Amino acid sequence: MTSASGDLSAAAAAVATARDLARARGRELLAAPPWAGLEDRVTLVVTAPAAGIEGAPAALALWLAIDARAARALPTEYQPLIATEVLVQRQRATASTPAMVLTITTDTAVERLLQSLTPRALEARWQWRHADVVIDRLRRAEQFALRAGMLPEDGPERILRPLWGAAHAAARALDTLTGERRRDALAAAGEVEAALARIACAIDEGAYPPADLLVPIARETRIGRRIGPWLDDLVPALAGDEAATRRILGSREQALAEVEAVLAERFRGRPWLADPESFALRTPR
Repeated sequence: MTSASGDLSAAAAAVATARDLARARGRELLAAPPWAGLEDRVTLVVTAPAAGIEGAPAALALWLAIDARAARALPTEYQPLIATEVLVQRQRATASTPAMVLTITTDTAVERLLQSLTPRALEARWQWRHADVVIDRLRRAEQFALRAGMLPEDGPERILRPLWGAAHAAARALDTLTGERRRDALAAAGEVEAALARIACAIDEGAYPPADLLVPIARETRIGRRIGPWLDDLVPALAGDEAATRRILGSREQALAEVEAVLAERFRGRPWLADPESFALRTPR
């Protein structure tokens, strides 16, 4: 029988292997056209596997940021980078290599993205704070990571308010777990888990990881440790486990209360926290 420590060691070894492979792929990339000779003009980091995180990614991911002036001299196939400032290239997995995603942007595009609070920008903030540097002679990765950790004064509330509303509404929709409508609860279960996981990560770090790492990272947060057992029952409940369904519905209010208690440490008295259902129906004046 494999011990828990053995499982953890194997998982850590797998992540380390993936990280080494991602770094090697990055070095190969820099040695080939059009990036060869541009080492002083680019910042290349591994974003999956994330540095310091043991969760295994769905695919290797690299992020290359290039000086905007140097981008103008790239071959014709890279000219869309001038207009859109973003290119995403995907390589499918083969028998010997895992899938890889290469995100190419200009440095100014990264800076603007890290000033935003859109869902993708929040994921990018998390990624740059957990990036593993392959090459960065201009030390921009350090600047990006610093920028990623800076939120406007009202930033936390702007991030958490819609997530709390979404979590609350989805939790109510879990009533469809009963009777013949269990399949209808699939969307609600996914939404409530994602929203609560994003809240958990955002409370601790001000941002949250991409979807493939969201739940395992969230489980290590303060909120995640409080509501982890409740979240664990979602999948068996969806599969028809009646005992798990009873626990999900019976403990739903307590799970929401646990999250609300943490949010209330900073946002007590806010209408969106105290009564998210009514707040969601208010129209801007």
